[in-house]
Amino acid sequence: MIRLDNNKKDQSRFKVYTAFIGVLALIVVARLFWMQIICGEDYLIQAEQKQLRSVTVSAPRGEIVDRYGQPLVTNKTGYSVQIQKTNLKNDEFNAILLKIYNLITEHGEEVLQTLPIAADPLRFTFAEDASTQEGQDATAAEANWKEEQDFDENITVQEVLDKLRTRYKVAEDYSQEDALKIVSLRYEMEIRDFSVSTPFTVASDVDMNLVTKLKEEQSEYPCVNITTEYFREYPQGTLAAHLLGRIGKISGDEYAELKDQGYKMSDEVGKQGIEKEFETFLKGTDGYTSLVQTPNGFEVQPDSGKDPVPGNYVVLTLDSRLQTVLEQSLSQTIEEIRSRGGDPSEKSGGDAYCGAAVVMNPKNGEILAMASWPTFDPATFNENYNGLASDPNNPIWNRAISGTYEPGSTFKMLTSIAALESGVITPQTVIVDEGIYRYYDDYQPRCWIYNSSGRTHGAQTVTDAVKNSCNYFYYEVGRLMGIETLNEYAKKFGLGERTGFELASEESKGRLAGPEDREAYGGEPWRPGDTLQAAIGQSDNLFTPLQLANYLSTLINGGNRYKPHIVKTIRSPIDGSVVFEKEPEVVETIQMQEENIDAVLNGMLGVTEDGTASSHFRGYPIEVGGKTGSAQVAVGSDNGLFVGYAPFDDPEIAIAVVIEHGNSGGDVVPVVKDVLDAYFNNYEEPQSDINNETGALLP
Repeated sequence: MIRLDNNKKDQSRFKVYTAFIGVLALIVVARLFWMQIICGEDYLIQAEQKQLRSVTVSAPRGEIVDRYGQPLVTNKTGYSVQIQKTNLKNDEFNAILLKIYNLITEHGEEVLQTLPIAADPLRFTFAEDASTQEGQDATAAEANWKEEQDFDENITVQEVLDKLRTRYKVAEDYSQEDALKIVSLRYEMEIRDFSVSTPFTVASDVDMNLVTKLKEEQSEYPCVNITTEYFREYPQGTLAAHLLGRIGKISGDEYAELKDQGYKMSDEVGKQGIEKEFETFLKGTDGYTSLVQTPNGFEVQPDSGKDPVPGNYVVLTLDSRLQTVLEQSLSQTIEEIRSRGGDPSEKSGGDAYCGAAVVMNPKNGEILAMASWPTFDPATFNENYNGLASDPNNPIWNRAISGTYEPGSTFKMLTSIAALESGVITPQTVIVDEGIYRYYDDYQPRCWIYNSSGRTHGAQTVTDAVKNSCNYFYYEVGRLMGIETLNEYAKKFGLGERTGFELASEESKGRLAGPEDREAYGGEPWRPGDTLQAAIGQSDNLFTPLQLANYLSTLINGGNRYKPHIVKTIRSPIDGSVVFEKEPEVVETIQMQEENIDAVLNGMLGVTEDGTASSHFRGYPIEVGGKTGSAQVAVGSDNGLFVGYAPFDDPEIAIAVVIEHGNSGGDVVPVVKDVLDAYFNNYEEPQSDINNETGALLP
């Protein structure tokens, strides 16, 4: 009886314990459900916040210096405003984004945003951002963007904004203008992989007043962090802007190509010039640091992380002294031609606004200076983009390697050497200028001197013809030689071919006039008269200033066509050791008889001593060879060209200049004269800032 009672008591206790454990289990399960399912994301973010978060520290890009170590592109430190991922509710987050957007703009700073929508009135911005392109290009850009975003091709800008408001849960009580601000930042965060380890930089290189304001009111911006970053600086202003290039935010296509190399969507990459073509050398190796969030904001943990390693520094062949003189002279000469020319309708140079020039060493292909006018300021490129893109003179364009121009009479040395080397003429051959070339019944062009005065040049050797620029002589030589032989030699000298210059993505091939080129461009069939025009540098011939300088260098150095180059060495930022060194590269060696070369070059000497450029070089202490050229264009004044070199007996420097609507070749000669003055007056090389033993820049 007693045993039975005890059993009953034991069973009762067991039931109580079982019930108690069951209740505890239910509580635990419920709590876990609440923590993991209902509030899982919030707790995850909180947990991440309480832990150290590793944040990338961007490395400074490598510096760019001239041949003597003079700085051209350096780095400065500045402040950026970053948004960190936190546990803020969506509504709170959107409210802070709007607040930070307004604060940044109130301080006159630029908010990073690429959403192609603008307010007041609400519109897509594709046409604005590509204002120099045809409307159909802007339409295509809009269609591509809509496709990337999975939007219908006919969707309106209002419908896009509405969809984005829904996507980012932007409350209805926000005005359309404020909603667009929030949406633009959320969109940017999305495309730039915003996460706990990848903060979003909302504004770069901001003013100290904004930094102070944010630090004072840190509690109002719990997701905002101020970070120190490196920014490009240009100690010599706009000097060599087209060559040096610029950097900008990485695009989607660029990221897809570079992400395997460690690039992030928040990175900046080279967009033009040296910055673009030598991106892999200039980019440093990022480091990282650890942040923890405190009531006073984000703090860096001491003794944590890894320091970044700067990029390599690039030493150019450029001489910044010559570059300065070249740019100043080019812009000043253009202005003087325009001032003298008067009314553009008179076609006397009053419409001259643009030009380009190249200075190179004919002995090794080094570019000593290269200018394109007008130019731009790489430091303010992004802010001024719309104005630059809409400027009819296209200052973004590097005319020295992208612009193609009819060479005019500067081509006549090529025709001369081709005729001499092919045996069509000898240095002693005489052709009598009769004013009107009457070989063909249906095409009878005239020599320029006959057109201007009714006179002729009379008996001409090839040396005379170069000096006097006698069209009649070259009509006859061109006919005797034929277009095939002429173009065979033109190709040997690199005309109508890309030079292999480092800025390959910007270099134009040009056009070499002939039946093949004419057919490729869908023109009229090639006729005998076209060969006559090609022989004097007209017809369809179009070459870049770099091609002209390279062709001249090949002629005056005896036949070695070098690959032009602008980079001399690339050095380690750690110890200055050479990472890359450019050796002179001969692309082609042209076999030419010395007496034939002399016959042509003596004609170029005659141009500067008592020919079309003699007024600038008569009495000059150094003998100079040169050739003027004028080329008719469809609208406006003729283009003016000049190619020259010095010293005559042992050339050290070759120069090609083109001024659009420059009126005549004689008008552009001052640019060459100024460069020669600077080069020979400062013949002794300045003290280099590069240590010859270590390769490092001297302090």
